[in-house]
Amino acid sequence: MLKKKAFIAFLTLIAVIFVQAAASAEMPKKLGKSCLEGDCHGDYKKKGNVHGPVELGHCTACHEVVNEEDHFFGLIREGSELCEKCHSGHVSGKYVHAPVENGECLECHDPHTSGNKFLLPEKTVAKLCENCHQITEGLSHLHGPVAVGECSVCHDTHSSDHAKLLVVEPKELCVSCHVVTKDELDKFEFVHEPAKGDCVGCHNPHGADNPSMLKAEAPELCYECHQDIKDKVDSSIIQHSVVSQKGGCLECHSPHASTIKYILKSDPSTICQSCHDKPMGVSRDDILPSFTAEIKDKKFLHGPVKDKNCNGCHTAHGSEHFRLLNKEYPPLFYAPYAEENYELCFSCHSKDIALTEKTAKLTDFRNGSQNLHFLHVNKSRRGRTCRACHETHASNLPKHIRATVPYGRWELPINFEKTETGGTCTPGCHKATDYDRVSPANYFVPEPELAKENKAK
Repeated sequence: MLKKKAFIAFLTLIAVIFVQAAASAEMPKKLGKSCLEGDCHGDYKKKGNVHGPVELGHCTACHEVVNEEDHFFGLIREGSELCEKCHSGHVSGKYVHAPVENGECLECHDPHTSGNKFLLPEKTVAKLCENCHQITEGLSHLHGPVAVGECSVCHDTHSSDHAKLLVVEPKELCVSCHVVTKDELDKFEFVHEPAKGDCVGCHNPHGADNPSMLKAEAPELCYECHQDIKDKVDSSIIQHSVVSQKGGCLECHSPHASTIKYILKSDPSTICQSCHDKPMGVSRDDILPSFTAEIKDKKFLHGPVKDKNCNGCHTAHGSEHFRLLNKEYPPLFYAPYAEENYELCFSCHSKDIALTEKTAKLTDFRNGSQNLHFLHVNKSRRGRTCRACHETHASNLPKHIRATVPYGRWELPINFEKTETGGTCTPGCHKATDYDRVSPANYFVPEPELAKENKAK
């Protein structure tokens, strides 16, 4: 390193001697009392920023006469040693900028005068840095300091105690400007793991072709860490469309921190309703109704809906089940009874409600001790599914009873009325029928079709 410095200093001296020798070949026609007068260097003070000794006319602070007759001047010291004679505090850090370490001060500064601050040969620091560091060429999104040419906002130009010549540690540097993010990281309970350390895990600090200077757009950027989510999305039969669309992850998640688990931007219900506030076409023949409209002004909300916990029934990224459900739940009006078909419902509700024919307390939907859930659901061929009578999200009737249920092209009515010890319904599927837990109704001979179903059990 010392040999390299000596060699560079030698070349610098030779260049200075060569230039000065060429200059001395033509003596100024008119000499002034100082170097800044006459036909010599009078233009030095015209550029706006002048080196201190030049401004004061103290040329001998750096130069000495070699041959007065030939008007030949040399430097009093070689290379960076000359600059360090006055500027001695610029190389105190652990990491030193290469031009400084190599004694190449004139790579970045004019020794006499410049039209730019700090005697730079370029109009901005960024333009000067680009002479060596080609890091932003062609990028569509630039970091603010880079865009306005102020690299020194983040980097020390001469030396630093921090890698990359940063002015402070990386995790402190970004939040020194991004104070809103700092406030979130300090106060919010749930913090994105990359945001706890170095922001450059997700962001390019100089610029990128993606908004917010992201190294890639979501979901591809997110998948670099969340391979399990990518595998889930790729393998799911039913996919949540927002997950795979460009930037989709950020529709639901905050990239830095949140007061809600999984760094969600809001509670799950509010997030879901930001999209599901209108009918959505799953397919031409399958229109998903507006969830917001389904629950608006309803008296009775399903437990997970009341708790604003859509994840209680649905998975957010992808699923093997209808409507992104966590577990199996029959999508049709009729289904043969099997315990696994009602895995979702039975994760909260007792499976005995569909297995017990006689009960005195398991359900209020009974005629005396006859369990009417068992009667309707537990059939080998045409069992009524839960959706045949119950709304999944909300209802104005107790027990989430539906007013109507889709049955092909028909909105089949339920016409349920509750009484103190039972109720009555006049649905589109059978004649008006009462039930009573205290004084059981006398069910006569069943309709032929119903009798066949019961025998088939």
